[in-house]
Amino acid sequence: PLANATECFEAVAKVGPTPRTTKIISSTSFPAGCVMYDHANGTVDAVFNAAGSTTHCGTGGSVFTGKVSSSVTAITIDLTLDTTVPGGVATITLTGPSAFWFGAGFNANAMADLPYTIIVDGLGNVTERKLGDHDPGSQLKTQVVVKSNTVSQGVRTVILTRAFRGLTVDHYTFDPSVTSIPMINAAGSGPALAFHKTRTTAMLEIVALDAATCVCNGGTKGTINGVAFSKDCAPPPTGDLLEQKNPSCWIQTYQGGLSCCSHGNILLDKEQPVDPRKDSYSLKFRFWFQEYTPAVAPAPASHQNLLRFWVQTEAFSGEYDVVQCAAGMPSAECVQVITSRFKVSDMMFCQGFDDKDCTNRTGPGINLIYVSGHCHAPSCLSLELYNADTGELICRQEPVFGTGSGQPFDEEGYIAIPPCLFGPATEGLVPPTLLRWDTNMMSIKRNNNTYAHYGEMASWQMRGIYV
Repeated sequence: PLANATECFEAVAKVGPTPRTTKIISSTSFPAGCVMYDHANGTVDAVFNAAGSTTHCGTGGSVFTGKVSSSVTAITIDLTLDTTVPGGVATITLTGPSAFWFGAGFNANAMADLPYTIIVDGLGNVTERKLGDHDPGSQLKTQVVVKSNTVSQGVRTVILTRAFRGLTVDHYTFDPSVTSIPMINAAGSGPALAFHKTRTTAMLEIVALDAATCVCNGGTKGTINGVAFSKDCAPPPTGDLLEQKNPSCWIQTYQGGLSCCSHGNILLDKEQPVDPRKDSYSLKFRFWFQEYTPAVAPAPASHQNLLRFWVQTEAFSGEYDVVQCAAGMPSAECVQVITSRFKVSDMMFCQGFDDKDCTNRTGPGINLIYVSGHCHAPSCLSLELYNADTGELICRQEPVFGTGSGQPFDEEGYIAIPPCLFGPATEGLVPPTLLRWDTNMMSIKRNNNTYAHYGEMASWQMRGIYV
């Protein structure tokens, strides 16, 4: 919350136009704290209510609106949500360069979020898509209605309407109670959808017209190379990064890592020129397989479908900094530890999967078959995964360093992190233990921090079966 009227009035001016009026009140009939009133005529009033109140923001509002523009892509997104119509009507106005394709994705900070996206090509055709990770994804059934499509001085303006509720689970569903929608937008270098020339992110702030909208301090935000910096470091017991004040959690302290390596960026020293030449290479894969035999009573099927389970010890940052230990500390004593606690049900990884089995949890739990931590050499010391309810160690991994014997994967300097495998004792494996959906789990990750390291990871990448 904003602590005083001065902060409130400054914040309102950043969210919208300069307030027409500012007022300090003490009333239980208004929402507490900083409130802005956005009027249909474009003016804004700012109010700081010093009294405690149980009155909710947005009370009495029936129309909600938000607008965001980008100088990077030359795209403007204007959204109006009208609740007076049964089912609600969303009016989406997109403007962008008329000769090139442009688009906007909803509720996303990157293409990897696989968002619902509206694309307008250079001929004015409008399509709806579910984007892939650095991939155009798939076209969706049309839900938007084109109300107008005009071009003036090289700028195309398209006005669209559609119902709040998405036509499918891949269509975004609008909710007037959601006050901020993360957006991605991009424009191309030609009329047909292809690799973007420019792209950026933005936050579409939604306000109620002629009703109270609360204004809060959402923290310092920013972008790196035009991509929004987005971290969601979890507090204990889910994760340790916030409590340890790991620099990766905030843009003010971020020093390096994944956020500097978004698709299409070339990382060089400042004085190095970008070499326009490109290397082409080929990869050859060889697969061994066993023929599948369907179940024929009383014999079961020869194989079971392995589902993906995944969890981050660095919850939910996706990376973290190995912070250098104190000067003078012996290297053997320089150990940084992070932990995470979660339930088996939190390990489900269904994002981007269409397989109905991914969400079909009919049994009591799972058996893990393959367990492997994602750890960066050479600072990685160990990863441990425990059943926190019983104290049972499920998997411990340590790097294995090559000895230079001349055998493949044992070369000097080669580092392997063998996975934990489970299966029939007759095959020389440890039988898996049932992990129920409500089982509490704990992960512990240790790194040597004699030297600092950015972009470190500690996620568990697993495969298993339903029981």
